[in-house]
Amino acid sequence: MIGSKERYSKKEVATAFLFLLPAFLVFLVFKYIPLIDNFRISMTSWNLFSPEKRFVGMANYKSIFTSPAFWKILGNTFFYTIFSTLISVFLGLMVAIALFGKPSKRRSFLKTMFFVPNVTTASAVAILWMWIFDPDFGLSGQIFSMLGKQSPRWLMTEGYAMWIVISLSVWRSMGYVMLIYSSGLAGIGNDVYEAATIDGASSFQKMVRITFPLLKPTTYFLLLTSFIQAMQVFDIVSVMTGGGPYDSTNVLNLYIYQMAFRRSKAGYASALSVILFLILLVCTILQQVISSRKED
Repeated sequence: MIGSKERYSKKEVATAFLFLLPAFLVFLVFKYIPLIDNFRISMTSWNLFSPEKRFVGMANYKSIFTSPAFWKILGNTFFYTIFSTLISVFLGLMVAIALFGKPSKRRSFLKTMFFVPNVTTASAVAILWMWIFDPDFGLSGQIFSMLGKQSPRWLMTEGYAMWIVISLSVWRSMGYVMLIYSSGLAGIGNDVYEAATIDGASSFQKMVRITFPLLKPTTYFLLLTSFIQAMQVFDIVSVMTGGGPYDSTNVLNLYIYQMAFRRSKAGYASALSVILFLILLVCTILQQVISSRKED
């Protein structure tokens, strides 16, 4: 009957529960219990090696929010996240539009080349980027030498280092964005463009009034998922700069690692990870709220 609640037998409910139980136990043991324990550790003073965890309450959080280093690193994290997300989404869209059309070997090859960096190990491409921007032996040094000039020390200069890291992030993620946008473009019917052509619309008008509006759900999805992923960056920053120079490229995930394993402040690091978790939780909730409103 339409509108009535569908009822399940006890046997069906028990069967469903048994099938879901292994996955639930995996989440419980490897995700939820460590998450709760991490919050407990964040309220202690612990050096990772001592069996004693001295309870300090909210002292770690107070120390974090009164630390100038934390606010600088938080600003770095948002700076990296915002610009890497916006630039990669924009360039990915442009590449997807440029390569969109009838399938061909040339287009397939180019799409593959754009996507390869996304599936390449982050540390490997970080080492490649370090060579490219090496002022003495890298590609940058050779180009400036041919011009008779000295190459800037890109990764050792505060004004340049973060942008070099962002450029690597954009290069890696642009192919993934292109692939998702290509799927979105394939979902737009040709009849819409044909009708616009009959009405005398130019290619630019089709892009602005048809392509962009119909790709809004895809753009929204990419912006939010890319933002959340970029907030958790660690590997490329760790390999390329280690957070330097003078913490100008340091980000929250790397800062957590430094506090826990280099300075042996596990309680402090746990408090930082709780703060990062809450930031991502807020982003996820906003995503759900905005998504539901858009669907309505």
